[in-house]
Amino acid sequence: MRSFISNLFYFILLYRIIAFPQINLDLTDWTNDNESNIVLQHDCLHVAAWIEEENDPYQIISYCMSEWPSKWKFQKNNQDQNFTFVELYKLNITSEQLYLWSAPMDVVEHYQFYLNLLLTSNTSSSSMVTYMFYNCTSPRFGPLCQYSLDAYKYHHLTLNEIIREYYLHKYEPTTLTCYTHLQCDRGSIFACLDWSEICDGVIDCRNGVDEESCWQVEINECEDNEVRCQNGQCISKRFFHDDPNGFECLDRSDRKFFHKKLFMNISGEPTFTMEDIKCSIRHSHIYLKLTSSCVLQRSSLLHQFLFSEKSNTVSNDCWLAVQCQLAIQDSLSDLRCRKRFFKKTWTEIINMTCPDMFYTIVQVSSYIANKINNKGFAATEINM
Repeated sequence: MRSFISNLFYFILLYRIIAFPQINLDLTDWTNDNESNIVLQHDCLHVAAWIEEENDPYQIISYCMSEWPSKWKFQKNNQDQNFTFVELYKLNITSEQLYLWSAPMDVVEHYQFYLNLLLTSNTSSSSMVTYMFYNCTSPRFGPLCQYSLDAYKYHHLTLNEIIREYYLHKYEPTTLTCYTHLQCDRGSIFACLDWSEICDGVIDCRNGVDEESCWQVEINECEDNEVRCQNGQCISKRFFHDDPNGFECLDRSDRKFFHKKLFMNISGEPTFTMEDIKCSIRHSHIYLKLTSSCVLQRSSLLHQFLFSEKSNTVSNDCWLAVQCQLAIQDSLSDLRCRKRFFKKTWTEIINMTCPDMFYTIVQVSSYIANKINNKGFAATEINM
């Protein structure tokens, strides 16, 4: 009879393995005792990045929940089968089998510890006797079967395929990602600081905190087995010019054929080569960029947020003329910037419609500031 039950249990779980990819969550043993931490990463998936080419770097990417567990209200699961560790032991289930059946890593490790106790002392911890393994029904997974992936399709055989196909769809962000370890006032409650805007040579915060102490990096001296990047960062010589598709220097200066692009075509999974780089050139002779991020959409969102607020003393014509004359990257696609009214230049329109003194929170280079007008207010009213 015991053999029949074991075989039936194997059959049920084997069907589940064939029908759904293996997903093992990690860091699921969180508690609600201490909610003083700013960020709590829990219930994580650790997935190897998709490799297209032979020289693509191997990387494990972690996808974690960061909201406090107390934010979610989990109802008791009465739909899926569950087994105590005692029941699993009686069925001769191993920890390796639990792993293959998509049990969370904490459950797998606790169960192996439970088996070790039985093996060494013939006793088990009373607290572990009540531990549960939930046999989740596809497509759900997690300690209590509380999660599912919206991106999952029936043709997906692995978690890697699910994530790769998800990132094939172009992402259009509507909010900004923010670096929260520096208190930065960019002049608007909607704008914040990105990590790439720290020590990039442009003051983005009103108090200048994003450029404080950056001189220490600029005078940094590297060891004999290291190479110095243009921004002062030191990297190992073994990584210098080692991969034409990857960067070790944040400023991307470690590549033989290095082109200082204002943006990069970033798509796919959030790998080091896509995420841990800067595009620090803020302006060209054509337009101004509001960030050192390589993500094109961030500059567009900053333009939208920073120019969403203006003084009542500034007319709409003046405000538009300033944006068009500053040649902010996103404004170039604005049809209003392509069609001047009264057949006048934007500088002339600024002189006609703008007050002698006004403030804009957008920072500009001296090259572009000098283009604004010949009234002289650009250098004083526009935050340099």
